[in-house]
Amino acid sequence: MGLLLVLGACGSDNSARGPADGPGERGDRSNRGVLPTIAGGIELTAVDPAAVLVADGLTFGQPLPSEQAAADAFAEGPEVTAAAARRVLSAATTRLVARVIVLTLDGSEFFDAGSLDGFVSGLIESYGGGPIEEVVVGRQRTFRSVGVDTTAQGFVLGNLLVLVTAPVGADAALVVERQLAARAAGIVGTTVPVTPMLPLPIEAPFVAVPSVSFQAIAPPEIEVPPTPPAVVGATGVLGRYGVVAGERRTVVWSVTVDPVRYPTAEALDPVMAALAATRAGGAAAAVTEVMDRVVWAADAAPGVKGAWAARVFRYGSLVVLVEGTDPVQVDAVVGDWISTLAG
Repeated sequence: MGLLLVLGACGSDNSARGPADGPGERGDRSNRGVLPTIAGGIELTAVDPAAVLVADGLTFGQPLPSEQAAADAFAEGPEVTAAAARRVLSAATTRLVARVIVLTLDGSEFFDAGSLDGFVSGLIESYGGGPIEEVVVGRQRTFRSVGVDTTAQGFVLGNLLVLVTAPVGADAALVVERQLAARAAGIVGTTVPVTPMLPLPIEAPFVAVPSVSFQAIAPPEIEVPPTPPAVVGATGVLGRYGVVAGERRTVVWSVTVDPVRYPTAEALDPVMAALAATRAGGAAAAVTEVMDRVVWAADAAPGVKGAWAARVFRYGSLVVLVEGTDPVQVDAVVGDWISTLAG
């Protein structure tokens, strides 16, 4: 990247130019050609992103699609060649601690170290919303911005820009401190997302929801029950009717799975997508976001016998399926249910 150098003078020097002055000679401004540039660019040591995706007691899990999309937007500019978003979770409790964006920088696009500092501090300030300040962590200089709802803290390591954001300032600081401690100890993480799942009993999702009540499914000798879902690696299935305004409008299922077969949430994603598609008669399942949670959604094509609208999401270690004939009603139940579980 070069910095354009523009040379000029105040006032006019026409008095210094004589009749003999020709094109390109002193005083002529008519045809100077390309203006000179000052060479720029800085050397940034290449660092594997896995070097910053590690911290004691924390894991770096799959981001929401919207979070990765926001990170990818940085790569549209020349300064960034790659971007990765992650959710930082407690390995012990699975609590969401913070969010991280790791940007791979192109040093040739920064004129000097000062321009790089300006890029980094401006980015962090835009996420935090408060004034920017420098904070030294160990031997590493970091930038921090503390706003009303978010604290953003970040640093540059080689060609990586690491941005950590959290609602609680202490959480953002904790992540940065542990990332840098791992780096100092020579510990390298992985670029593969890892989201731990909190083990829950099969009946855990069936809480009191204002807009829907969960009614037990009668035994087959009393009435024909709905067909339970088939999930590879399932260790238990529990179903309920979702009753709205006194009517059975949905059927909901809680499924426990083998923790050895599915050690992380990422391992369950293909299973949930396939379950939604299967219950909707083979319709393609799409990813939606509801209340900070991923939901796999599929709607049966008109005329497909026995197929319904299906929504699948994860609650702890459980796979939760909501299905019914009316997609709007199914979505309403899912939205209210997830909101209650999150509260």
